[in-house]
This record gives sequence, structure tokens and C-alpha cells, in this order.
Amino acid sequence: MNTWIKVLLGILLFLFAVGLLLFLFGRPWIKGFIHTKVMVPRHQQLISMFEACPVTEGAIIFVGNSITEGCHWSEMFPEKTILNRGIGGDISGGVLARMDEIIRHQPSKLFIDIGTNDLAIGKSNAKVMANYRAIIQKVQTESPNTKIYVQSILPVGRNVFYGHDNIKIPPLNAEIKQMCDELQLTYIDLQPIFADSEGYLDERFTNDKLHLLGAGYLVWKELIEPLVME
Repeated sequence: MNTWIKVLLGILLFLFAVGLLLFLFGRPWIKGFIHTKVMVPRHQQLISMFEACPVTEGAIIFVGNSITEGCHWSEMFPEKTILNRGIGGDISGGVLARMDEIIRHQPSKLFIDIGTNDLAIGKSNAKVMANYRAIIQKVQTESPNTKIYVQSILPVGRNVFYGHDNIKIPPLNAEIKQMCDELQLTYIDLQPIFADSEGYLDERFTNDKLHLLGAGYLVWKELIEPLVME
């Protein structure tokens, strides 16, 4: 076979393989499989670390997924005692399952931001909202002095590699806001702050269309600072 034909076939096979992997990675069932095999063990590792730490009575706690985990909140607000309980890849059911560790601190304030990974692995809005309500009910019952702040899901970029779909985010945010209005909770709308003119995650704040750079966290800090500091 001509050498050039072999090279061309090799390139085509490589491109096909890459395309297939990208297609499969974007499927909810693949995301669910990866979450089970990769994220769950890490989830357990971090929870065991959290549980090994001493109780910090009255701390301000940030809970969520990798977007929460990625910020050094205690350095953003050095005047306050802050615990970061973000876990990369976490979903609303994962947060619900680990609420006992959070509640043991009887936090003065709890900032919640969860849901984008639920959408990425095909969880329904109804399931996410049921988990949200269960989380909030548990906090209000077992740590009644905790002020709860619910933050909207951030937008994502165009064709984000991780399989998230920006179109699904605003409807879920609308349901989260409606729940907050109903339960008289403070809703923090991050969506318009981080979105560009077309509703996608502004490229100034990210380098992978999903997670935030330092500039994004500084904007986030400015937005919530009055609530953290009051």
C-alpha cells in the first residue's frame, strides 16, 4: 500500500477515534459511569477527611461541586471562619448524603451551589429539586440557627468538553429561585454576572468553559461579600 495512503488512513482512524470518544463522553450514561467509578471514590476520600477534622462551631460553610471546591474561600474572607465543603463532580444527591458532616458544625451560614453535574449526567429537574428541598429541610430542622443562601448554577461555555448543556441551566435556576421565594430563602443569582451577551459563561472567567479562574472568584467574592460579612 502506498505510504501516503497508509498515513491518510491512520489520520482518519485517529480522528474517528477522537470523535467517538468525545461523542461518548458527552452522553449522560457515560457521565454517570465515570461519576460512579471515578468521582464516588474521591467523594468518599474527601468526606472521610472532613469527618476527621474537628468541629468548628458556627463556621460559615460553602458546599457544592468543583466550582465551590476551586476557591480558597477562607483566604477570600480571612476575617471569617470558613469551611470549604466543595467536592469535584458532586451532585445534589451527594450533598444530601453528606449533610450530617456539615450540620455537626452548626454553621452560622451555609452557601449552597449545586446542580450542574446533575444535569450533565441526565438527572431530571424534579430529582434535583427534591434533593434541594431535602437538604434545606434537614438544615432547618437540625441546625435551625443557620442562615441558608442558595446560589444559582453558573452558565457554561459553548460546546463544553465535559458534556454540560447551557440550555438546561436557566430552567433549573428558575425552579431553584421559585423554591427560595416559597421558603423565604436568600437566592443569589450568579447567572447574569457570569454570562456573556449570549448567555454562555464569559470567556474572561474560565479557561475550560466550566471552571472559574481567579478573576471569576473575585467577582463572586464581591457579589456575596455583604452577606458573608454581615
